[in-house]
Amino acid sequence: MTNTRNFRFITLFEKTRNQLFTIFLLILSGFQVLAQTDFRNGYYITLENDTINGLVDYRGEVRNSQTCVFKKNDDTEPMQFNPNDIMSYRFNDGKFYISKQINTGDEEKTVFLEFLVNGITNLYFYRDINNYTYFIEDKNGKLLALTNETITSNVDGKGEVQRNSNKYIGILRATFSDCKEIQPQINSVGLGHKSLINITKSYHNYVCDTEECIVYEKKVPSAKIRFAPVLKTGVANFHFDKGIFSNYTFDPELYFGAGFLMNTVFPGINEKLSFEAELNFNLYNFHGFYEVQNGLIKESYDVYHDLLSLQPTISVKYTFPTGKVRPTMAIGIYADIFAGNDQKVVTVKQHPDTVYTYESYETPLTNAVFGGFAQLGLNYELENHTFFTNLRLCYSTNQDQGIKNIIQSVNLNLGMFLNKRREE
Repeated sequence: MTNTRNFRFITLFEKTRNQLFTIFLLILSGFQVLAQTDFRNGYYITLENDTINGLVDYRGEVRNSQTCVFKKNDDTEPMQFNPNDIMSYRFNDGKFYISKQINTGDEEKTVFLEFLVNGITNLYFYRDINNYTYFIEDKNGKLLALTNETITSNVDGKGEVQRNSNKYIGILRATFSDCKEIQPQINSVGLGHKSLINITKSYHNYVCDTEECIVYEKKVPSAKIRFAPVLKTGVANFHFDKGIFSNYTFDPELYFGAGFLMNTVFPGINEKLSFEAELNFNLYNFHGFYEVQNGLIKESYDVYHDLLSLQPTISVKYTFPTGKVRPTMAIGIYADIFAGNDQKVVTVKQHPDTVYTYESYETPLTNAVFGGFAQLGLNYELENHTFFTNLRLCYSTNQDQGIKNIIQSVNLNLGMFLNKRREE
């Protein structure tokens, strides 16, 4: 009867886990649809030089260089503009894109260039799927690509040697040739946003005192860290895997935990992407049963594990920008380190004329198990706090003396960030 009950428990756990995994994939597909838009305040300028204010879809650098998706307000249908349809578009106090024709080496085409510096010479940035390029526009309106190709040459005694062409340094020298004050600085200019913006701005300030040099690049804030207490509950299943230990049937058990979470966002990398470190304490109570008939002797074994787990986790999390209620998804790794371990095996041997019962305290349990998890959740943004909840599917294992320990769990976490991260 007990074996039947345990089998039903395990079957139910397996079915529930599989159903949750299916639901996880379905919700993930829905989140991907939600992630397709992120409208922010902005405007576009028509070919007739009229400014139309509204909402502009904020995407990655590649997509922003290809198209502008705009709508007047939240209730209107979005419109899509190609670089030939409008002069430019901009996010308020943020990135500014202007329509320009460029030479990619293979063809001439019109794209949206990110406008970085507006001065005596203009600086632009362009990214496609394979590469990125900076362009400087000289006083005659000619776009010059700033490149730094890798050149491979054969050197006696050394074979093939690679070096950078530093072609962009020569272009900058020629473009800024009428300003001897900044010539010494050009050799140390790197092919990146900050370095190119600084040298272009310095040139403008030296040669022009009638107009202000405008830098459109949005200043990227430093890393932002916030903390949250976490409460959790879930269902966990434990399993031994080797020899006689594989015959133990463990019931899925409800467990509880609590901990603390640190969330870090690097806006310069991706403001929707964050890194989380978490430390939890979990209380597990596992019971396993094994029964065998040896002739006239019936033997049964009950294993009890009352475990206090110290559980550190590290994960990468993506938050979808959809308003006050924001879906999240994450993947991570973790360990269950058993800081407290009360374990025993109760053995019962039933002979035809007597029953022997005794306890032992040695079980093939490792000191820790290691694994990974996938997670879906929701953030609820309030004025001063952010509440969050997430559903986490976990699998961990470890092997000691040829015996594999496995813990599978599904848990629900609840928490609140104490210092809300401002949206930029």
